[in-house]
Amino acid sequence: MRFTLALLTAILLATAASAQTFKVFYTFDFTDGSSPNGSLLLDDNGNLYGTTVFGGASNRGVVFKLDSKARNTTLYSFTGGTDGGLPIGRLIRDSEGNLYGVTSLGGDSVCSCGTVFKLKPDGTLTVLHKFKGGADGAQNEGQPELGLVEIGDDLYGAASFGGVSGCDGSLGCGVIYKIAPGGKESVLYRFNAETGGGFPQDLIADTSGNLYGETGGSYLPGNGGTIFEMSTTGKPKTLYTFSEGAKGTSPRWGLIREHGIFYGVTQYGGSTSCPVASAGCGVVFSLNANTETVLHTFGVKSNDGQIPSGPLLDVAGSLYGTTVYGGTVNSACTFGCGVIYRASTSGKYSVVYRFTGAADGAIPSGGVTEDGSGNLYGAAQSGGSGNNGVIFEITP
Repeated sequence: MRFTLALLTAILLATAASAQTFKVFYTFDFTDGSSPNGSLLLDDNGNLYGTTVFGGASNRGVVFKLDSKARNTTLYSFTGGTDGGLPIGRLIRDSEGNLYGVTSLGGDSVCSCGTVFKLKPDGTLTVLHKFKGGADGAQNEGQPELGLVEIGDDLYGAASFGGVSGCDGSLGCGVIYKIAPGGKESVLYRFNAETGGGFPQDLIADTSGNLYGETGGSYLPGNGGTIFEMSTTGKPKTLYTFSEGAKGTSPRWGLIREHGIFYGVTQYGGSTSCPVASAGCGVVFSLNANTETVLHTFGVKSNDGQIPSGPLLDVAGSLYGTTVYGGTVNSACTFGCGVIYRASTSGKYSVVYRFTGAADGAIPSGGVTEDGSGNLYGAAQSGGSGNNGVIFEITP
């Protein structure tokens, strides 16, 4: 069978277009939440769970559930008082259906530095810990991926501030903490800018119970952040230190680790031609032993995305992520509305979708989540109805 060039081109374009299709899965209207943030959690029944920073009954954020037909249930609406407010980061879920997460506001009446909470399926919320902003740490709304990780019966997490002062005035350098089943917090480590970094990011755990994470940098010259390893009883061991420059600065949003190789992103560094940040718009990197490889540098082309805004997800060898800027520039998005991208482990990069800031949303926040059929789901902070944000779906 012979094809004309025009017909062959049309077939190829149709195949490329059908490979991955973007659609808005759900649009928030403020009463049910506003500004969704962090990666979504998927259960075995196809339900998605997540949080919004704002909206709800008191405009202090909600925990929501979306079923497979995009029907939304508000599981809890925060008041901003002792129960916390402005939830951040991804949720985790135990075998009994209880959800665990973190807020960046409320809790302690003096500090209002956030909480660690447990939410039962019946909607009952229990505050496991109220951060006091001192030695025990403090949360911050600007860290949307600071979720929890479970090892045995204990929860572990990072607070970007608090602990030892010296990183950012009185805010402190951040801590790694443990929450026991009864809610008692134990600080495992307090970071010190003089000895290796501060502002710890999201944690991951391996099958042996070791923790891995990143620090966002320090005030030491040439320290653009670190990757560290620690046991649940010891202090962090620095595995790699980023130099400020072309190989990235300020690793963010968590790591993935496969066969001993780390993959992640930095918020800054890379190309100094980046229009958004003079320090660079970030990179995608791999780290094998002590050797870093830059897989992609953001900001070289403005429509390819600038400044990563969530962790990576490995789907059959392709690394998917989001950026907060770049892509489509218009009146709604001066520096671009953000993109969803795909990067291979060998460095091949492509944009899956460019947000427009209209009904499709803008400023994706957090990574993407995959279901068993290969569909990807994520959140965009703004755009949609009333600029309250959307949940999107990408189908294979």
